[in-house]
Amino acid sequence: MMTIPVHVPVLLQEVLDNLVLPPAARILDLTLGLGGHAEALLARCDKEARYLGVDRDPEARYQARRRLGDDARLEILACAYEDLWDDARFLAWKAESAPGGFDAILADLGVSTLQLRSPERGFSFRDEGPLDMRMDTTSGPTAVEWIAEQTDESLADAIYQYGEERASRPIARAILRAHREGRLATTKDLAEAVYTVIPREPAKRKGHSDPATRTFQAIRIAVNGELDRLAAALEAAAGHLRPGGRLAVISFHSLEDRIVKQTLRRLAGIYDGPGRTAPAVLPKTLKLIHPGGLAPSEAEAAANPPSRSARLRVAERLP
Repeated sequence: MMTIPVHVPVLLQEVLDNLVLPPAARILDLTLGLGGHAEALLARCDKEARYLGVDRDPEARYQARRRLGDDARLEILACAYEDLWDDARFLAWKAESAPGGFDAILADLGVSTLQLRSPERGFSFRDEGPLDMRMDTTSGPTAVEWIAEQTDESLADAIYQYGEERASRPIARAILRAHREGRLATTKDLAEAVYTVIPREPAKRKGHSDPATRTFQAIRIAVNGELDRLAAALEAAAGHLRPGGRLAVISFHSLEDRIVKQTLRRLAGIYDGPGRTAPAVLPKTLKLIHPGGLAPSEAEAAANPPSRSARLRVAERLP
């Protein structure tokens, strides 16, 4: 039997400190993952609490259930959080268990430890595996299938936009050349294509991150549509909070954090567009908690290196 992967939830204490859990709390976890945050939050809840965990990844749902056991307070739903709000199963659960809205909603964005450490999922270049990268392995094109549909221009645009990679154009050409020549089936193949443009060893000697990191991030985001509907999903989540309820969002790179920050500020009535004043009065449904966001402590960053880029933003629903 597969052992449950070691999973250290990021910014756990900060999440616990900032989510309000009254008696009979109603909690929505938009990215259940391996259940690390859920385990800690449920430990703080009474027996009348109800916790809905959502995840698109079948393996993550399986491992979370193993971790959390047969807790009657927990329901796990197979769904991408972007598609949740009109899902009949969600609406039925909410009508029965949380008709007044949620006291706490959590979203821990990005790729999970399970996905990164499973070579067969194709998320990481550290171990060779098939070039898949899908968070839901049951649907949608794999990374190599997605790449096959791209042009030099569209692939370069994706790598630049989602990976903030300055060498996006030559990298895109190298990747598509490898694909045409039948040399693009694994994560190692993709990394090697990047290294033909940005050699790995000089970057390693200078202490820089691996040159393939940004390209892998970009293709993963594109394959899974991670940023396509993030703002709309956050706005929908805010609408499902009860007054005084809080939304907590953990992001792991600047693109995610920018969308989270701008969306929460807009819902807090703060205008970030051109000029000094908004062209119209913005509706104010949220109050920002820690407007600058929270980063991991030095101790957490040292003990859990993947947490170093994380940022937590919290907002509270106004009456």
